[in-house]
Amino acid sequence: MPKKYRELSAAEWELMDVIWKAGQPVTVRDVLETAYPQAEKAYTTVQTLLNILVDKGFLLRRKAGKANRYTPVVPREDILRGSLATMAQRMFEGSVGAMASFLVRGGKLKPDEVQELKQLLDEQGEGDQA
Repeated sequence: MPKKYRELSAAEWELMDVIWKAGQPVTVRDVLETAYPQAEKAYTTVQTLLNILVDKGFLLRRKAGKANRYTPVVPREDILRGSLATMAQRMFEGSVGAMASFLVRGGKLKPDEVQELKQLLDEQGEGDQA
């Protein structure tokens, strides 16, 4: 049984993002044309990466005619949650609050994003009081 991982490399994330957004099983060609419309990567490179993602447990591969079709096994949100938790652990001594503060203080938030964060924090506070 292959070892299952819960983190993605940058190249794997790029391909998984295409597959999650597709919302249906995709072929190597589908991923290649979407992720690299200027042929920045070779077909075999994308195929190898997709097969690695299968081995890691992120994708399911099914034969459909002559082509393999790939379907995500792990939801995007699960990977985000795990990656952010790992980042908080590694870089912020496990503090999600410290990580959030760092991101907010970076000053790159748009006014509507600031408003959304305020609303989420207010809702979080209300839930704690109940």
